[in-house]
Amino acid sequence: MITSKFCDSQTTTVFGLTQWDYGQELVIENAGMVIPDGTEVNFYQGKLSSVAYMSNNHVLIPDIMLQDSAYITAYVYVRNESSGETILSIRLHVRDRPRPENYVLPEYEEYKRLLPSGGTVGQSLVKKTDTDFDVEWRDGGMGEELTEDQIDEICK
Repeated sequence: MITSKFCDSQTTTVFGLTQWDYGQELVIENAGMVIPDGTEVNFYQGKLSSVAYMSNNHVLIPDIMLQDSAYITAYVYVRNESSGETILSIRLHVRDRPRPENYVLPEYEEYKRLLPSGGTVGQSLVKKTDTDFDVEWRDGGMGEELTEDQIDEICK
C-alpha cells in the first residue's frame, strides 16, 4: 500500500511501488476535499489504460502495470449526470527489479489463483457495489470493441 498526500496542489508524485508486485493499493489523502466512494481512477502507463473505483479513499493499482518499471499516471475523475472533472493527478514511480523466477504472468493458467473463483469464457469481472472492492462474474461484460481513435476521443 502506498499513500499520496495532497496539500495545496492537484498533482503529486508517489514513490514506493516495485516492479513485479501485485495487489497494491493506492490511498489518496487530501484534507481539502472529500472524494466520494465509487469515484473513478483512470490509470495510464504507455499504451495501457485501466479504470478502477475508490472505496474509503483506497483504490487498487492494476497488476498488469506493475509488470513494467515505467511510471504510472492516475487521474481521479468525478462525474455526475451533467459533467465530469479530473480533480487530482498522481504520478506513481515503479522501481525496477528483475522478474522473480516464480512470478505468474496473466497469460499463464496459474494466474487464475489471483482471480476470484468462478467465471467462464465470455464473462467479465465487474464491481458489485460502489462502496467496496467486491466483484462478481457477469455475462457480456466486454461490450463493443473500440478503435484507438474512439478511445482517444473518449479520453479527451
